[in-house]
Amino acid sequence: MNEAETRAEHIDPALQAAGWGVVEGSRIPRESPITLGRLEGFDRRGSLRDADD
Repeated sequence: MNEAETRAEHIDPALQAAGWGVVEGSRIPRESPITLGRLEGFDRRGSLRDADD
């Protein structure tokens, strides 16, 4: 089982049972950016990082 299957089969149903994502217009984001990327100097940044990385 990979990460996506684990989320679909276990995590999402548990979140919905707890009331997450059941209110109209609400959603449970799949991946959330947490940083614009590592500072590399000279006004440059590394790649955008997600919470899953």
